[in-house]
Formats: sequence, C-alpha cells, structure tokens
Amino acid sequence: MNPKERFLAALRGEPLAAAPGWMMRQAGRYLPEYQELRTGRTFMERVRDPHLAAEITLQPVRRFGMDAAVIFCDILVPPDAMGVKVEFIDGKGPVMAEPLRSAADIERLVDFDPRQATGYLAEAIGLVRTELGDSRAIVGFCGAPFTTASYMIEGGSSRNFERTKALLYDEPETFARLLDRVVDNLIPYLAMQVEAGADALQIFDSWGGALDAHTYREVLSPSLHRLVEGARATGVPVIVYANGASHLLEVLADTGCDCLSIDWRTDPAEARARVGGRVSLQGNLDPCVLFSSPDVVRRETNRVLDAFAGHAGHVFNVGSGILPKTPVECVGAAFETLFERR
Repeated sequence: MNPKERFLAALRGEPLAAAPGWMMRQAGRYLPEYQELRTGRTFMERVRDPHLAAEITLQPVRRFGMDAAVIFCDILVPPDAMGVKVEFIDGKGPVMAEPLRSAADIERLVDFDPRQATGYLAEAIGLVRTELGDSRAIVGFCGAPFTTASYMIEGGSSRNFERTKALLYDEPETFARLLDRVVDNLIPYLAMQVEAGADALQIFDSWGGALDAHTYREVLSPSLHRLVEGARATGVPVIVYANGASHLLEVLADTGCDCLSIDWRTDPAEARARVGGRVSLQGNLDPCVLFSSPDVVRRETNRVLDAFAGHAGHVFNVGSGILPKTPVECVGAAFETLFERR
C-alpha cells in the first residue's frame, strides 16, 4: 500500500496497521526554502503563480515524505473572485477593504467561473500531480460557509465576530442569502480541484467554534451539508475541520462528511465514542508541541497515535495549522515517529 492508498483507505474508515499523516499548513511559512521563494512577491502573487504554488506544495513532501500534499492556496481565494478583494498584510493577516454590510452588498457579489477566475489553482494541482504521480495524495480545500462569510462580513480576522453574529440574528434572510451565494460558488470551485487531480477535499470551518451548537445546527448545518454533498458528488472523500468545536462533533458528523478533523482540545476517546462509528477522525497534535524538543515531539506524537490505536479510520495531523517559526527538526521528529510505527 503506497502513501496515497493508505491515506484514502483511512478516510474510508478501513482498518490499517498504521495511520497515514500530513499537517495542515504544511506548505510554507515555517520552511526555510519557502522563505527564500516569498521574497519580493505578495502572498496572492505566490498563490496565482502555478509553478510557484506547486513548488511550495511539494517542498514539505520532499523534505518529510508526508502521505498527502495540500495544495498551496488560501480559503479567501473564492471571496476575492466573488468581488470582495483581499490583501494579505504581513503581521496582520487578510484585510478586505470593502466588507459586506448589507443585502445590497451581497447582491453585488459575482458568481465566478473557477476555470476562468482561479484556473491557476487547477494548473498548480496538475503540476503537483505530474511530480507526485500516483504515489501520494493531493488535498484540495475551501473554507466552510460560516468561516468564509465571516471574513467577508468582518473584513478580516475577528475575535468575537460581532458584525457576523449581528447579521445572523438581526437579518437571518440576508445572512442565509450570503451562505447560499458562498456555497453556490464553492461547489464548482471544489469540483475544479478534483478535475485537476485532487484526491480528497477538506472544508475548513476555522471559526465554526464561535457559534453555539443550537445556532450552528439550525443556521449553518444546512449550508455546510449542501457543500459537503456537492463536494462528495465529485467522487472523492471529504474532510470537515472546525477549530474549537468539541461541542459540535455530532452536528459536524451529521453533515455527511467522510472524516472529521478534530483540534487538540478534543479528547480522541471522547470523539471516538461520540462520532467515531460514523466518520473517520483526523488529528490532533497540538501545533505548539512542535516548539518543544524533538524528544518531546516524539513522545507526544506517540501519545496521539496511541489514543487513536484500534480505531479504523485515523489520519495523523495537527489540531490546527502549523505555526510560523515552527522548528523544522520538530516537524521531522513527528513524521519520523509516525513512519517508525509502520
């Protein structure tokens, strides 16, 4: 069984002697070879250059041998294509100069053709496939409806999502309209990635944990379920990830995803007991562990793997994306530990 086959078998919930593994945000920021490539180019320039994006995607796989390569891109590419222009500012993150604040703003959004507006992503995936062949999987992705909409409303990152929640509660029809517009555009965007060569898709609800379970189930679940259904119609397995969402495990598993990615706050045994019979599980090393010594990283990696041992359908990952300035040798220690168990 090669790495790609092992990864896809785990997502399907098949029993394996050892787990496959990759890491969210493994392409970029902590790697010295990435830092060399970023000089003189903005983040979106790197994303829109297929050859550069493919090279960034492949760098960690060449160095560490992960079972899957996650394409170098960003969840805010679709909002940008829909007319909410995004600028990534060093030290601040994404900023949208004209966030959505009214029903009229939402109606002005553009429904984009992914092959025309984001064809560079498809080309990057094709270039990665050419180098990897069939040996390793490629993971495509997008943001979940709530996370995507919240960025478009807030105009960037937020701690409390005041504007987003105000629109959700005060103007539920307007908020629902925005979710519909987002999902209508994300489904063909994901389909394009699969057509280009992606073997699995991950939907990131990075801010989903900001909502209580009742609100998430009643307001967000229908749109997320529709997105998952559209993604699964491509024929590849779908992973749903939500940060800070241990209270949402059942709600997220009900969306029809193949795999649920849990953060480091969630106890694996609890996740297995609550939803492990319905979905595969991915996770859940604390990314801050990677700032410890390699010996500690090995110990904690083994602890995570032991916690999932005996559970059919586990993909090793961090519980959130790799942080900037993560020591490269500690990422290496995690994957050496993973591979030693095979």
